[in-house]
Parts: sequence; C-alpha cells; structure tokens
Amino acid sequence: MSLPERMSLVELINEFFGEPIELPAALVPILENVHQYQNLPAGERLVTARSPGYDDPAQGSPVDAVFIQTKRVGGSGAIGLLLDVQLRFDGSSLALVGEVVPKGAIVFPSLKILCLDRTLNVGEVNQLNGLLAGYGVAARFPVPNAMSADVWPKYFAAAITWQLGGGEMPALSIWLDKDKDKDDDDEAKEEEISFPGLPKSFGPLTIFGVKRGRDKAKDYLRVLLVAELKVGGQVLQLDGLGFMIPLTAKGFVPRPELIGAALSIRRDTPPLTINAALRYTGLGDDAISYGLAGLVRVETPALSVMGAGAWSRTADGHQMIFLYAEALLTSGASLFGPPPFTVTGLAAGFGVNSRMRPPEVAQLPSFPLLARLEEAPKVPGEPPPPPPEPLEVLNDLTSRTGWVRPEAGSYWIAAGLTFTSFRFIETRALAVIEFGNRLNVMLLGRTSITLPKNADASKKVHAQLNIDLRLAFLSEEHKLSLEAAVGPGSFVFTQSAELTGGLAFCVWTGGGRGGDFVITLGGYHPQFNAIKPAYYPNPARLGFRWLPCSRVVVQASGYTALTPGAIMFGAALAARYEKGVLSAWFTAHVDALIQWRPFYLDLALGISIGVAATIKVWFVKVRVSIEVGITLQFWTPPTGGRVSVKVWFIGFSFDFGAGRAGAPPVPWSEFQVQLPSPLRTTPVKGLQPDVDKDESEARTAREAPLLFSTDGFVFETEAVMPSSEISINGEVYATGPTVTIRPMRLTNVTSKHIVTLTRFENGAETEFDPGANDWLLEKIYRDVPRSMWGRVLDKPGDAATEPGLEPGRLSGVRFTVSPPELGAGVGPISSRVFKYEPLEDGDMPLRDGAVAGPAPRPDEASITTIARTLAAEATAQRRTAVHDALARLGAAPGKDTDGLLGHYAELVGRSMTSSPLITDAPASAR
Repeated sequence: MSLPERMSLVELINEFFGEPIELPAALVPILENVHQYQNLPAGERLVTARSPGYDDPAQGSPVDAVFIQTKRVGGSGAIGLLLDVQLRFDGSSLALVGEVVPKGAIVFPSLKILCLDRTLNVGEVNQLNGLLAGYGVAARFPVPNAMSADVWPKYFAAAITWQLGGGEMPALSIWLDKDKDKDDDDEAKEEEISFPGLPKSFGPLTIFGVKRGRDKAKDYLRVLLVAELKVGGQVLQLDGLGFMIPLTAKGFVPRPELIGAALSIRRDTPPLTINAALRYTGLGDDAISYGLAGLVRVETPALSVMGAGAWSRTADGHQMIFLYAEALLTSGASLFGPPPFTVTGLAAGFGVNSRMRPPEVAQLPSFPLLARLEEAPKVPGEPPPPPPEPLEVLNDLTSRTGWVRPEAGSYWIAAGLTFTSFRFIETRALAVIEFGNRLNVMLLGRTSITLPKNADASKKVHAQLNIDLRLAFLSEEHKLSLEAAVGPGSFVFTQSAELTGGLAFCVWTGGGRGGDFVITLGGYHPQFNAIKPAYYPNPARLGFRWLPCSRVVVQASGYTALTPGAIMFGAALAARYEKGVLSAWFTAHVDALIQWRPFYLDLALGISIGVAATIKVWFVKVRVSIEVGITLQFWTPPTGGRVSVKVWFIGFSFDFGAGRAGAPPVPWSEFQVQLPSPLRTTPVKGLQPDVDKDESEARTAREAPLLFSTDGFVFETEAVMPSSEISINGEVYATGPTVTIRPMRLTNVTSKHIVTLTRFENGAETEFDPGANDWLLEKIYRDVPRSMWGRVLDKPGDAATEPGLEPGRLSGVRFTVSPPELGAGVGPISSRVFKYEPLEDGDMPLRDGAVAGPAPRPDEASITTIARTLAAEATAQRRTAVHDALARLGAAPGKDTDGLLGHYAELVGRSMTSSPLITDAPASAR
C-alpha cells in the first residue's frame, strides 16, 4: 500500500501501530518527502520522512523521521519510530560562562525521540540499527545505557547525545511516557550523573556532572550542568546552568538557561570556622517572583551557631519571610540546668506568609531543623558526623519541594532545646506551631541513649538507642498523633545486633474519619495490611537483626495493634547460615487477628527447617534442598482450618471444618454502635462565647435557645452515614447515590436525612421557610471510609488496591443566616457638635437615702407578660384611642404610627436576654 508524500505524524504512527496512541501535545508536525521502501522481506516495512520548515534556522532544527516494522528483532519482531532532531548546541552558548568554554569542547548534537511497540534491550536495538544500515538509512536508534536500565520502554522515550572534548559520551535518557512518570517528581528525576572525564575545568569554570529531566507542566526537556565558577577568590555554585528544549510544533530550538547562582563561602581560620551560603530564589519556582535565601554556620571549639532565613516576593504579590537560628555548645559544657537536665543548645524561628510542611516521623533524621543531632556516632565518645553543607540545607528548606514554602495568610513559630540527661541521654526537641490557614501543633524530637554513660572509644558500649518522636495535632487531617521510631545506629550488646521498630497512636476527630483511632507497636497483621485504611501509620516491625558472624543472620520481629474493630498480634523468628555452596535455615511465626462486632478469629502459626547445597556434576551445577515444615491456620466462625505440610520435595495440604468465608455480615444493632455520632448539628459561626455563666445556666435550666450574634450565624447539620436524599421541611433539597454498608454486606440502601425548621411565635410552633428569609443553603460533601461505605468486596484482599476513602459523598447541609443590612451612616461628625455651654455653679439637692418601697426582684414570667400585653387586642385599642385624642388636639404623631404591635411582641423574646426587675407599685400609684 502506497503512502502520500505529505501526511501528519499522527497518521503515520496509526498506520504502523494499528492502534490510537496518545502523543505528547507538541509532537504533531506534518511530515513531507514521505518515502516507503519497496521489495522488502515479508512482514517488513520501512518509511523515511522529513518535517518541513525545520531547515530554516529561524524556525527550528532539522528533523528526520524513520519508521520501521520488522520480524527480525529479538525473535518476536518490533515496530519503532525515530525522530532525529539536529540540536547542534555548543557549550560556548551557555549563559554567563559561555565565553570561557572553547567552541566544540562541549557539544550536544542531537535529540532522538523514540516510540516503540514494546520494550527493547541493547541487543535488540543493535539489531534494529543493523537493519537500517543495510537499507542505507543514516539515522540510528540510540543504544540504551545504565540511565535507562539498559532498555527502552514501550511507547515514548528520548535520548540527548553529547560530546566532551571531542569524545562521544553515553546518551542522556529521559522518560516521555505519561503513564510512566505521571506521579514522579520532576526534581527527583534530575539526579546528578558523573561521567568519565569529569570534573572538567575551563579556566574559572569547573563542570562536575550532568542532570537531565522533563518539565511536564511547561512541556520541555532540560539538560543541566553541575558546575561552579570562581570569581575574585569566591566560589559561585551555578544553579540550573544548561539549556532547555521546548517540545513545540514550531521546532526543537535549544535555549540557554541559568536558574540562579548561589554564593558559597568557607573560611577556616582556627579556632574559627565559617560556612555560609546565599542563594537567589524565584527562577524556576512558579510560586516565587524573586527573593533571597541565606544560611550561615559559625563554629568554634566551644560553640556552634547556625542561622537561616529567606525573604521572597511571591507570585501573588505577598511577601514571605522566615528566620531560624540555633546555638549549641560543643565542648560538653552546659548553658544551665542540673545534671538530670542540662541544656546545651537553644533554637528559635518564625515564618510570615509561609508554611512548614509537617515531617513524618520517618523523615525526622533528614529534617533540616533537627539535623544538627543527626545520627549518633557509631562509637560513643567520638565526634558526630559533620553537618551538611549550607547550600544543601538551603535547598532542603527553600526549593520547590522544600520544607518551608510561601503561602499567604499562614504563620508559624518554632522553639527548641538541646539537652542531656545524666550525661548519657542526648535529646533535641523542637516545638512548632502553625496558624492562620490551619492549626498545626507539633513537638518533634530526636534522642540518643548510650550505655554505659560517658563511654568513649576505649570502652565497650553495651547498647545504643536512637529514637525519633513526633507528637502532633494537624487540623487539616483532623488528627492527633503520637509516633516514635527506632533510628539508624541502634543496637544492643554488639553493633552487629541492629534494632528496629516503631510505635504509633493516632486519633481522628473529623474529616470523614471522626471516631477512628489506631494504636500499634510494630505494625499490623498481614491480612489487615491488605484492608487497613490508607491513612493509618506504618511503623516498622519491632525487633532486631543480628549477625554473629559473616555466615549467620538471626532476625526476630513482633507487632501488636488495636483499632475500633480489631486487635492483632504476632511474632516471627528466622535464622540462616550461608557458607559457600551450603546453606541452612530455620523460620517460625505466629499471627493472630481478632475482630468484634461481629466476632471473628484468624490464627496462623508455622515452623520450618531446611538445608540446601549446590552440587557440581560434570559441567552442570545442581541445587539440592531438603525442607521440613508445617503450617496451621485456624478460623472461627464458622470453625475451620487448614494444615500444610512439606517434607523434602513433597508438599500437601488438607482442610478441616468449615471453609474460610471471612467475617459474616454485621447486624444493624452491632454496626450502629461503631458509628461515633449518627447525626450532629454544629454551630460554625456566630455563637456568643461571652454569655454570663449564671445566665447560661439559667437558660439551660429552662431549655431556652442558645444566644447567637445578629451579625451573621452559620450552622451545619451532618450525618455520619452518607445521604442519598436530604429533605428540608418535607421538600427534597439534594440527592445522592444509594449507600453501600460494607460490614453488613448491604447495597442500594436509601439513607434519608430529614431536616425540619420551626419557628416559635407567641408560644406556638410554625414551619419556617429559610429561602423566604434570605438564608443561604449549601450542600456538604465529605470523603468517607471505604471500609464502612465502600462497595462489598468478594475478596478482602481487594481492599489493598483501592484508596482508603470514598470521595465526595453527600453528608449534610450548611445554613447561613444573612447578617443585618445596615442603613446609611450619619456621615462625619465635626468637633463643633461636642461643644457645650458651661452653667453657673449651683447647689445640688441632697439624696434621700431612705428605702422607698419594696426591693425589686426578677420575675421569670415578666418577658412573657410583656410580649402577651403588647400582642393583646385591648392594648392596641387603648393605643388607638390615645392617637385619636392627640389628633383631635392637633398633635397627631404622624402617618403610619399606629400600626400593629405583634412585631414588637416577637422582638421582646429575642432582645430581652434577662428577666426585668419588678417591684410592687406604691398604693398612691395604684
């Protein structure tokens, strides 16, 4: 079948691959000079083409296209596309430093974009290139190397060829497939790569390595050189020196790039050492327009001081600032405190329009504000490892994925201590409070315990324990947690007996997880791991790993956990011996899972012992193993189990009792007990917090309504169970999908959330229409746990492949009472209004101190009496008679002044919060 001389890249790919392939948005050029080779072997096709317009240097780089389909690669055939883009980028074009790089010293000749129908290894790519050479085609598929794990993936990838000093270097591979890197972090992919011939110096410029990556948001490839520039005796570390290649349909024109430069200073003049770094921020960071970040560390034999800070103008026009400083005594001296609590260091910091990302307990060893302690030394008494370089700390703090990021309206403060207890416990603690857009309260700590105390290199150390701790309340997650982990370098008796483990206690107060909690030491039961919510913590197994010698490994671990619906525990022991061709092993384990509501028990235990050896028969090596083991599994209800036996190469299993059906459905009477609060009505805004205590108690005693501000009032009514229908005063307001109750194995359940609003008026209840009274209504959607409201699973293990939460389920409604509309103001008031005319001094009459009449007293019924009197018809008649009399005298109050008094009667109950004082009128006034 012949092809037209001009067609789109998409058409040609679909012609070869036979299926629609989603291309990167930029790879949509029109190809011309399409030439299909004839008289090829059966099942083989070859097409070459060229992209028009790219020959014009003002528009872009020349692009040659090659399509090949063959059955002579790897035994199963292959289909491949190659776009060979001529970059011709020379290092002498680099920004800032191009003048010191000789022309031709660093060259990036081409960009090669691949599209393959399957994975190809090095040998298969060479076979493909051999076919192209046989047909006289000059283009070649790039050979994969270690950067791509020696293979090219299915669909899209790219390789940038480059030369150093005239020598060909391994191509820089970059993934282009969307499914491959959709969750990857761009910065994480830009790891530094060292090559033969590096570092390479060109006058004041030194190149140490190369980075490559892809910016998926802006759709371009980039190549960055790890380099530094010496200027006036100072060393500038160049940040993002290199070039970018836009993936645009108008051409792959490389553009020099320099994200920024960081000044790194080191002065070592004993006994004083100064390390500092200053970095320009903003370039390459969409959240920051411009700014500066700096860090300085000053060390003497007795004191170490570090300070870090940053100021930035954010992209939305706000100013972000943070400062952090710490001082630490390094000579064993103390600032203050008795021996049980000796303070050796202080730290403090704050941030404005910035947020601090809460570190997980496993991230504490690398958290910059706690990194001073770092790992405890392997031999107690020796100095700790050197602290990281200032520029590394700055990047960790302020980069795009750093710990401190700009955010308008967010603030944080931090304070910390470094102290020792009894000379053998060293602790660094840091308290952080973040407020504004959220409330996060964290206490972070790292502790190192060494036994015996005051141990040095000449003494045997019996034990060392490094513990990381996080106590936190995170408002966005509605989570209160205490987590601890055994850090690296922990051992007992000998350094070859490493300790591991973690502990977590977490309570959730809302966000669709309210009432949930977990307490775990060492993790969870293997079956529970498959179905536990994704937001549960994952502490490491509690145990040790011991190497008595190079040939023997002994491991032991254990765990226990408690959740609202289950308790579990287990332990395992394993030992292995390896020497040459001979190996032996022993394993034993026990795991128990107990659930309630309904009750379900799952118990598994087993033991195994084996030996294996490799025997050489002539030129053939044979692995012979003998293993004896037995495993017992027991479950109830229904009661049953399975026994598995293995003897040498024979293994068999048999069941007894009932089959393993899993936990039976839960009845509603037991399921509803697990719900924290089926329905709740919560005031969100406008509740009066300063009501007098006595008044509040009195209103509670007579079941009077709560007091709210007239300046807007917001309240919510929300159900813990997802709603399929919400009705207000009998009318349907919102609908949602039907509900599934997984523990009960019920589907298509209709859950109705019924809201009734009534108005108390003159002692009677009437229906209240919120819409007619300008109330704003909003639907509330929450993410709910799939373990309770997700689809019914045929296999419990299926829960391991689904998210922990069911998103966007209808759960309630929010009512907003509009604030009063204020009338026009009286305008400015001048000082003349407050002038006064002084009166002549005169005599003031003496006050009569005698008691006049009975003492006033509160009357609980007085408010009701006033309201009833105002609303009474007789009151209106008497008031009308007074108006008529005034009219006859020519002193009528005015039009519309003799209206109904019922509105005033309603205001009495809302305006008079306390009962008026009354007294008996004197006889003369009756």
